[in-house]
Amino acid sequence: MSSFSFSQQTVRKSRVNPHVKRVFGNTLVYVLLALGGAAVCFPFVWMILTSFKNYAEAIATPPTIFPGNWGVRLALLPDYLASFPLVGLAFILWMALGVFISRKIRDTVIAVLYVLAHLALFFVLGNLPLMGEGRLVELWQRTAAQAGIELDSFTANYVEAWGRAPFGAYFKNSIFVSVLTPLLVIATSAPAAYAFARLRFPFQNVLFMFYLATMMVPSEVLLIPNFITISELGWRNTYFALIVPFMVSVMSIFFMRQFFRSIPNDLYDAATIDGCGHIRFLISIAMPLARPALVSTTMFNFLGSWNALLWPLLVTDQESMRPIALGLASFANEAGMQPQLYMAAATFTIAPVLILFLFVQKQFIEGIATSGLK
Repeated sequence: MSSFSFSQQTVRKSRVNPHVKRVFGNTLVYVLLALGGAAVCFPFVWMILTSFKNYAEAIATPPTIFPGNWGVRLALLPDYLASFPLVGLAFILWMALGVFISRKIRDTVIAVLYVLAHLALFFVLGNLPLMGEGRLVELWQRTAAQAGIELDSFTANYVEAWGRAPFGAYFKNSIFVSVLTPLLVIATSAPAAYAFARLRFPFQNVLFMFYLATMMVPSEVLLIPNFITISELGWRNTYFALIVPFMVSVMSIFFMRQFFRSIPNDLYDAATIDGCGHIRFLISIAMPLARPALVSTTMFNFLGSWNALLWPLLVTDQESMRPIALGLASFANEAGMQPQLYMAAATFTIAPVLILFLFVQKQFIEGIATSGLK
Protein backbone atom coordinates (compact mmCIF):
# COMPACT_ATOMS: atom_id res chain seq x y z
CA MET A 1 0.00 0.00 0.00
CA SER A 2 2.83 2.35 0.86
CA SER A 3 4.62 1.58 -2.42
CA PHE A 4 1.38 2.38 -4.34
CA SER A 5 1.03 5.76 -2.59
CA PHE A 6 4.67 6.52 -3.30
CA SER A 7 4.16 5.82 -7.03
CA GLN A 8 1.09 8.10 -7.13
CA GLN A 9 3.04 10.97 -5.55
CA THR A 10 5.87 10.42 -8.03
CA VAL A 11 3.44 10.62 -10.99
CA ARG A 12 1.85 13.80 -9.61
CA LYS A 13 5.22 15.46 -9.14
CA SER A 14 6.33 14.44 -12.64
CA ARG A 15 3.35 16.14 -14.24
CA VAL A 16 4.11 19.59 -15.63
CA ASN A 17 2.00 22.46 -14.37
CA PRO A 18 -0.37 23.45 -17.24
CA HIS A 19 0.21 27.15 -16.57
CA VAL A 20 3.99 26.73 -16.76
CA LYS A 21 3.62 24.68 -19.92
CA ARG A 22 1.45 27.36 -21.52
CA VAL A 23 3.85 30.16 -20.55
CA PHE A 24 6.79 28.19 -21.90
CA GLY A 25 4.96 27.49 -25.17
CA ASN A 26 3.96 31.13 -25.64
CA THR A 27 7.50 32.29 -24.87
CA LEU A 28 8.91 29.88 -27.43
CA VAL A 29 6.44 31.09 -30.07
CA TYR A 30 7.26 34.75 -29.37
CA VAL A 31 11.00 34.05 -29.55
CA LEU A 32 10.62 32.28 -32.90
CA LEU A 33 8.42 35.08 -34.24
CA ALA A 34 10.92 37.69 -33.03
CA LEU A 35 13.78 35.86 -34.74
CA GLY A 36 11.76 35.56 -37.94
CA GLY A 37 10.83 39.25 -37.80
CA ALA A 38 14.47 40.21 -37.22
CA ALA A 39 15.54 38.11 -40.21
CA VAL A 40 12.93 39.78 -42.43
CA CYS A 41 13.73 43.32 -41.24
CA PHE A 42 17.52 42.95 -41.28
CA PRO A 43 17.95 43.80 -45.02
CA PHE A 44 15.91 46.99 -44.58
CA VAL A 45 17.80 47.99 -41.44
CA TRP A 46 21.13 47.30 -43.17
CA MET A 47 20.03 49.39 -46.15
CA ILE A 48 19.19 52.36 -43.92
CA LEU A 49 22.41 52.07 -41.91
CA THR A 50 24.52 51.84 -45.07
CA SER A 51 22.83 54.93 -46.48
CA PHE A 52 24.45 57.00 -43.69
CA LYS A 53 27.96 55.57 -44.09
CA ASN A 54 30.81 56.96 -46.13
CA TYR A 55 32.37 55.10 -49.03
CA ALA A 56 35.11 53.44 -46.96
CA GLU A 57 32.62 52.12 -44.39
CA ALA A 58 30.17 50.94 -47.08
CA ILE A 59 32.78 48.66 -48.71
CA ALA A 60 34.71 47.72 -45.54
CA THR A 61 35.58 44.06 -44.91
CA PRO A 62 34.52 42.90 -42.39
CA PRO A 63 31.53 45.23 -42.62
CA THR A 64 30.77 47.82 -39.98
CA ILE A 65 27.29 47.89 -38.50
CA PHE A 66 26.86 51.52 -37.52
CA PRO A 67 28.30 54.58 -39.30
CA GLY A 68 31.48 55.76 -37.60
CA ASN A 69 30.41 59.41 -37.34
CA TRP A 70 27.37 58.52 -35.25
CA GLY A 71 29.57 58.01 -32.20
CA VAL A 72 31.24 61.37 -32.84
CA ARG A 73 27.86 63.08 -33.12
CA LEU A 74 26.64 61.52 -29.88
CA ALA A 75 29.80 62.65 -28.11
CA LEU A 76 29.30 66.17 -29.48
CA LEU A 77 25.63 66.38 -28.43
CA PRO A 78 26.28 67.37 -24.75
CA ASP A 79 28.49 70.26 -25.91
CA TYR A 80 25.79 71.37 -28.32
CA LEU A 81 23.09 71.38 -25.64
CA ALA A 82 25.41 73.09 -23.16
CA SER A 83 26.22 75.85 -25.65
CA PHE A 84 22.62 76.35 -26.73
CA PRO A 85 20.32 75.28 -23.86
CA LEU A 86 17.29 76.95 -25.42
CA VAL A 87 17.42 74.41 -28.25
CA GLY A 88 17.11 71.53 -25.78
CA LEU A 89 14.28 73.28 -23.92
CA ALA A 90 12.42 73.99 -27.18
CA PHE A 91 12.86 70.35 -28.23
CA ILE A 92 11.46 69.04 -24.93
CA LEU A 93 8.43 71.35 -25.09
CA TRP A 94 7.85 70.49 -28.75
CA MET A 95 7.96 66.74 -28.12
CA ALA A 96 5.71 67.11 -25.06
CA LEU A 97 3.16 68.82 -27.30
CA GLY A 98 3.48 66.04 -29.88
CA VAL A 99 3.00 63.31 -27.28
CA PHE A 100 -0.01 65.15 -25.83
CA ILE A 101 -1.66 65.38 -29.25
CA SER A 102 -0.80 61.78 -30.14
CA ARG A 103 -2.60 60.53 -27.02
CA LYS A 104 -5.83 61.87 -28.53
CA ILE A 105 -5.38 59.53 -31.51
CA ARG A 106 -6.91 56.11 -30.96
CA ASP A 107 -4.98 54.23 -33.63
CA THR A 108 -1.55 53.35 -32.22
CA VAL A 109 0.19 53.21 -35.60
CA ILE A 110 -1.15 56.60 -36.68
CA ALA A 111 -0.19 58.04 -33.29
CA VAL A 112 3.40 56.84 -33.70
CA LEU A 113 3.53 58.21 -37.24
CA TYR A 114 2.24 61.53 -35.97
CA VAL A 115 4.98 61.70 -33.33
CA LEU A 116 7.61 61.00 -35.98
CA ALA A 117 6.13 63.65 -38.27
CA HIS A 118 5.98 66.07 -35.33
CA LEU A 119 9.66 65.40 -34.66
CA ALA A 120 10.59 65.94 -38.30
CA LEU A 121 8.64 69.21 -38.32
CA PHE A 122 10.81 70.50 -35.46
CA PHE A 123 13.96 70.16 -37.56
CA VAL A 124 12.23 71.58 -40.64
CA LEU A 125 11.06 74.68 -38.75
CA GLY A 126 14.40 74.97 -36.97
CA ASN A 127 16.28 75.15 -40.26
CA LEU A 128 14.09 77.65 -42.09
CA PRO A 129 15.89 80.67 -43.57
CA LEU A 130 13.75 82.87 -41.30
CA MET A 131 15.82 81.66 -38.34
CA GLY A 132 18.89 83.47 -39.70
CA GLU A 133 22.08 82.54 -37.89
CA GLY A 134 20.07 80.64 -35.30
CA ARG A 135 19.29 77.70 -37.55
CA LEU A 136 19.87 74.29 -35.98
CA VAL A 137 22.34 73.22 -38.65
CA GLU A 138 24.44 76.35 -38.27
CA LEU A 139 24.48 76.03 -34.49
CA TRP A 140 25.60 72.41 -34.86
CA GLN A 141 28.38 73.37 -37.26
CA ARG A 142 29.51 76.09 -34.89
CA THR A 143 29.73 73.59 -32.04
CA ALA A 144 31.68 71.13 -34.21
CA ALA A 145 34.11 73.89 -35.26
CA GLN A 146 34.71 74.88 -31.63
CA ALA A 147 35.52 71.23 -30.84
CA GLY A 148 37.86 71.00 -33.82
CA ILE A 149 35.73 68.33 -35.53
CA GLU A 150 34.86 68.33 -39.22
CA LEU A 151 31.63 66.49 -40.03
CA ASP A 152 29.66 66.09 -43.22
CA SER A 153 25.96 66.80 -43.25
CA PHE A 154 23.86 64.04 -41.67
CA THR A 155 21.85 63.68 -44.90
CA ALA A 156 24.78 64.21 -47.28
CA ASN A 157 24.30 60.87 -49.05
CA TYR A 158 20.59 61.53 -49.57
CA VAL A 159 21.20 65.00 -50.97
CA GLU A 160 23.92 63.77 -53.30
CA ALA A 161 21.88 60.77 -54.48
CA TRP A 162 18.83 62.96 -55.15
CA GLY A 163 20.96 65.35 -57.21
CA ARG A 164 22.62 62.62 -59.26
CA ALA A 165 19.37 61.72 -61.10
CA PRO A 166 15.97 63.36 -61.75
CA PHE A 167 14.24 61.53 -58.91
CA GLY A 168 11.60 64.26 -58.75
CA ALA A 169 10.39 63.30 -62.23
CA TYR A 170 10.62 59.60 -61.35
CA PHE A 171 8.42 60.10 -58.28
CA LYS A 172 5.92 62.20 -60.22
CA ASN A 173 5.53 59.50 -62.88
CA SER A 174 5.23 56.68 -60.36
CA ILE A 175 2.73 58.49 -58.15
CA PHE A 176 0.52 59.33 -61.13
CA VAL A 177 0.64 55.81 -62.59
CA SER A 178 0.44 53.98 -59.24
CA VAL A 179 -2.60 55.97 -58.10
CA LEU A 180 -4.56 56.00 -61.35
CA THR A 181 -4.00 52.32 -62.20
CA PRO A 182 -5.63 50.91 -59.00
CA LEU A 183 -8.57 53.30 -59.41
CA LEU A 184 -9.16 52.03 -62.94
CA VAL A 185 -8.74 48.45 -61.75
CA ILE A 186 -11.43 48.99 -59.11
CA ALA A 187 -13.69 50.66 -61.68
CA THR A 188 -13.41 47.65 -64.02
CA SER A 189 -13.11 44.82 -61.48
CA ALA A 190 -15.97 45.72 -59.13
CA PRO A 191 -18.78 45.53 -61.76
CA ALA A 192 -17.31 42.35 -63.28
CA ALA A 193 -16.89 40.71 -59.88
CA TYR A 194 -20.45 41.68 -58.89
CA ALA A 195 -21.81 40.25 -62.14
CA PHE A 196 -20.07 36.92 -61.59
CA ALA A 197 -21.13 36.83 -57.94
CA ARG A 198 -24.75 38.06 -57.96
CA LEU A 199 -26.14 37.86 -61.50
CA ARG A 200 -27.21 34.80 -63.45
CA PHE A 201 -26.56 34.61 -67.21
CA PRO A 202 -25.80 31.84 -69.77
CA PHE A 203 -22.35 30.23 -69.62
CA GLN A 204 -21.50 32.19 -66.49
CA ASN A 205 -19.25 29.56 -64.95
CA VAL A 206 -17.59 28.72 -68.27
CA LEU A 207 -16.79 32.37 -68.89
CA PHE A 208 -15.41 32.76 -65.40
CA MET A 209 -13.20 29.71 -65.91
CA PHE A 210 -11.84 31.33 -69.07
CA TYR A 211 -11.08 34.44 -67.01
CA LEU A 212 -9.19 32.36 -64.47
CA ALA A 213 -7.35 30.48 -67.22
CA THR A 214 -5.74 33.75 -68.35
CA MET A 215 -3.96 33.86 -64.98
CA MET A 216 -2.02 30.77 -66.02
CA VAL A 217 -0.43 32.59 -68.98
CA PRO A 218 3.04 33.91 -68.03
CA SER A 219 3.33 37.68 -68.29
CA GLU A 220 6.48 37.31 -70.41
CA VAL A 221 4.40 35.73 -73.18
CA LEU A 222 2.31 38.90 -73.47
CA LEU A 223 5.21 41.34 -73.61
CA ILE A 224 5.79 41.24 -77.37
CA PRO A 225 2.06 41.38 -78.41
CA ASN A 226 1.41 44.22 -75.98
CA PHE A 227 4.54 46.06 -77.12
CA ILE A 228 3.50 45.79 -80.76
CA THR A 229 0.01 47.04 -79.90
CA ILE A 230 1.35 50.00 -77.94
CA SER A 231 3.78 50.87 -80.74
CA GLU A 232 1.06 50.71 -83.41
CA LEU A 233 -1.12 53.02 -81.32
CA GLY A 234 1.74 55.48 -80.97
CA TRP A 235 1.65 55.32 -77.17
CA ARG A 236 5.35 54.82 -76.49
CA ASN A 237 6.73 57.29 -73.93
CA THR A 238 3.21 58.12 -72.74
CA TYR A 239 1.20 57.42 -69.61
CA PHE A 240 -1.25 55.39 -71.71
CA ALA A 241 1.44 52.73 -72.24
CA LEU A 242 2.07 52.50 -68.51
CA ILE A 243 -1.58 52.41 -67.41
CA VAL A 244 -3.94 50.98 -70.04
CA PRO A 245 -2.47 47.42 -70.24
CA PHE A 246 -2.96 47.03 -66.49
CA MET A 247 -6.36 48.63 -65.96
CA VAL A 248 -8.05 45.20 -65.90
CA SER A 249 -6.93 42.56 -63.41
CA VAL A 250 -8.37 39.04 -63.38
CA MET A 251 -6.90 38.46 -59.94
CA SER A 252 -8.76 41.49 -58.61
CA ILE A 253 -12.01 40.27 -60.16
CA PHE A 254 -11.60 36.86 -58.55
CA PHE A 255 -10.66 38.37 -55.18
CA MET A 256 -13.61 40.78 -55.07
CA ARG A 257 -16.02 38.13 -56.36
CA GLN A 258 -15.34 36.07 -53.24
CA PHE A 259 -16.38 39.00 -51.06
CA PHE A 260 -19.50 39.80 -53.06
CA ARG A 261 -20.61 36.15 -52.89
CA SER A 262 -20.51 36.28 -49.09
CA ILE A 263 -23.09 39.08 -48.91
CA PRO A 264 -26.37 37.54 -47.64
CA ASN A 265 -29.20 37.27 -50.12
CA ASP A 266 -31.58 38.67 -47.49
CA LEU A 267 -29.69 41.94 -47.64
CA TYR A 268 -30.19 42.16 -51.39
CA ASP A 269 -33.88 41.20 -51.07
CA ALA A 270 -34.43 43.95 -48.50
CA ALA A 271 -32.70 46.47 -50.75
CA THR A 272 -34.79 45.33 -53.73
CA ILE A 273 -38.01 45.88 -51.78
CA ASP A 274 -36.85 49.47 -51.18
CA GLY A 275 -36.42 49.93 -54.93
CA CYS A 276 -32.67 49.37 -55.11
CA GLY A 277 -31.31 48.04 -58.41
CA HIS A 278 -28.09 46.21 -59.07
CA ILE A 279 -26.00 49.31 -59.77
CA ARG A 280 -27.21 51.14 -56.69
CA PHE A 281 -26.80 48.02 -54.55
CA LEU A 282 -23.22 47.64 -55.81
CA ILE A 283 -22.26 51.27 -55.13
CA SER A 284 -24.22 51.91 -51.93
CA ILE A 285 -24.10 48.55 -50.14
CA ALA A 286 -21.78 45.95 -51.68
CA MET A 287 -18.67 48.09 -52.13
CA PRO A 288 -18.78 49.66 -48.63
CA LEU A 289 -19.12 46.18 -47.14
CA ALA A 290 -16.18 45.00 -49.25
CA ARG A 291 -13.89 47.80 -48.07
CA PRO A 292 -11.16 45.38 -46.86
CA ALA A 293 -11.18 43.72 -50.29
CA LEU A 294 -11.00 47.11 -52.00
CA VAL A 295 -8.04 48.15 -49.84
CA SER A 296 -6.22 44.88 -50.49
CA THR A 297 -6.88 45.08 -54.22
CA THR A 298 -5.73 48.69 -54.32
CA MET A 299 -2.54 47.89 -52.43
CA PHE A 300 -1.67 44.92 -54.66
CA ASN A 301 -2.11 46.96 -57.83
CA PHE A 302 -0.36 49.98 -56.32
CA LEU A 303 2.68 47.87 -55.47
CA GLY A 304 2.61 46.26 -58.92
CA SER A 305 2.68 49.67 -60.60
CA TRP A 306 5.24 51.12 -58.19
CA ASN A 307 7.66 48.20 -58.63
CA ALA A 308 7.13 47.75 -62.38
CA LEU A 309 10.47 47.50 -64.17
CA LEU A 310 10.44 45.33 -67.29
CA TRP A 311 7.38 46.84 -69.01
CA PRO A 312 8.40 50.50 -68.48
CA LEU A 313 11.86 49.56 -69.77
CA LEU A 314 10.26 48.44 -73.06
CA VAL A 315 7.79 51.28 -73.63
CA THR A 316 9.82 54.26 -72.35
CA ASP A 317 13.18 55.42 -73.60
CA GLN A 318 12.95 59.01 -72.37
CA GLU A 319 14.31 59.76 -68.92
CA SER A 320 11.42 62.11 -68.18
CA MET A 321 8.93 59.22 -68.50
CA ARG A 322 10.73 56.68 -66.32
CA PRO A 323 8.93 55.49 -63.16
CA ILE A 324 10.81 55.19 -59.89
CA ALA A 325 11.78 51.50 -60.17
CA LEU A 326 13.31 51.97 -63.61
CA GLY A 327 14.97 55.19 -62.51
CA LEU A 328 16.47 53.43 -59.50
CA ALA A 329 17.77 50.61 -61.70
CA SER A 330 19.39 53.17 -64.01
CA PHE A 331 20.86 54.98 -61.02
CA ALA A 332 22.32 51.69 -59.76
CA ASN A 333 24.45 51.48 -62.91
CA GLU A 334 25.66 55.04 -62.45
CA ALA A 335 26.32 54.77 -58.70
CA GLY A 336 27.43 51.14 -58.73
CA MET A 337 30.86 52.07 -57.36
CA GLN A 338 29.29 54.03 -54.48
CA PRO A 339 26.94 51.69 -52.61
CA GLN A 340 26.15 54.28 -49.92
CA LEU A 341 24.47 56.50 -52.54
CA TYR A 342 22.52 53.59 -53.98
CA MET A 343 21.31 52.60 -50.50
CA ALA A 344 20.22 56.20 -49.87
CA ALA A 345 18.28 56.23 -53.14
CA ALA A 346 16.71 52.86 -52.34
CA THR A 347 15.68 54.13 -48.89
CA PHE A 348 13.75 57.18 -50.08
CA THR A 349 12.30 55.08 -52.92
CA ILE A 350 10.74 52.50 -50.60
CA ALA A 351 9.74 54.95 -47.85
CA PRO A 352 6.38 56.04 -49.42
CA VAL A 353 5.28 52.39 -49.76
CA LEU A 354 6.10 51.61 -46.12
CA ILE A 355 4.30 54.71 -44.87
CA LEU A 356 1.23 53.89 -46.96
CA PHE A 357 1.17 50.32 -45.67
CA LEU A 358 1.31 51.52 -42.05
CA PHE A 359 -1.86 53.54 -42.65
CA VAL A 360 -3.84 50.74 -44.33
CA GLN A 361 -2.34 47.65 -42.68
CA LYS A 362 -5.42 46.79 -40.59
CA GLN A 363 -7.84 46.75 -43.50
CA PHE A 364 -5.23 45.16 -45.76
CA ILE A 365 -4.72 42.24 -43.35
CA GLU A 366 -8.47 41.98 -42.80
CA GLY A 367 -9.02 41.77 -46.55
CA ILE A 368 -6.51 38.92 -46.83
CA ALA A 369 -7.65 37.03 -43.73
CA THR A 370 -11.43 37.25 -44.14
CA SER A 371 -13.76 36.26 -46.92
CA GLY A 372 -17.08 37.80 -45.92
CA LEU A 373 -19.07 39.77 -43.41
CA LYS A 374 -18.19 39.84 -39.74
